[in-house]
Amino acid sequence: MENSNISFKSNIRFVDRNTYNKLKKVNYINFWYDKAHILKAKEFYSEGIKTCTGGGIINSQKEAAGFHIWDNKTNKKNFNTIIASLFRYIKNPERALLIGSKELKDDKYSIEQFKNFKQVFQKRIKNVSLFEQHRFESSQTHYHYDSNTDTWTLFSEYRKNPNGIYLQIKNLKRLKECFKNISIAEGDKLFIGNKEITPKEAPELFNIQTKHL
Repeated sequence: MENSNISFKSNIRFVDRNTYNKLKKVNYINFWYDKAHILKAKEFYSEGIKTCTGGGIINSQKEAAGFHIWDNKTNKKNFNTIIASLFRYIKNPERALLIGSKELKDDKYSIEQFKNFKQVFQKRIKNVSLFEQHRFESSQTHYHYDSNTDTWTLFSEYRKNPNGIYLQIKNLKRLKECFKNISIAEGDKLFIGNKEITPKEAPELFNIQTKHL
């Protein structure tokens, strides 16, 4: 079933903190260690994705659901239930965004959880854009999705050492520096601020299959 009001070529836009803070955001997706948070709405947002896994899925009927899943033993045990719940919210999703994870010595589940989500999504959803594994210990990502414009607005910040300043993604170099693995789904458009990053400019990012940078 087609819906002419949605392109299914999502816009993915990284912005600075001030721009993100000025967004009029509704439907906050919280996160707790003992509960998987999933929300179906036309607009939603979540913040503080560090070692967690977050993102959302969209189908051709303009239905969308966002999620923010804490990386712990409880959610590892309940992974199949979480996946079943997510796909009950949104039938036959066609596009998805997946963000998060971080490699830390004292975190047993972060990388594993993200990879499990990625495996299921790439098997069941045709077009999946990934921002996988924050490179630095002090790093996080916030996201907002608006189905009216089919736009993901992301704010990421990181610092390279405990005493360093926080850097925001304001150019392609910093985007690649922030995440270990980036893959933009076919048809999705990537922006940093108001500048579109084209496949010609960064061909290594625009692959259906993920590719390590």
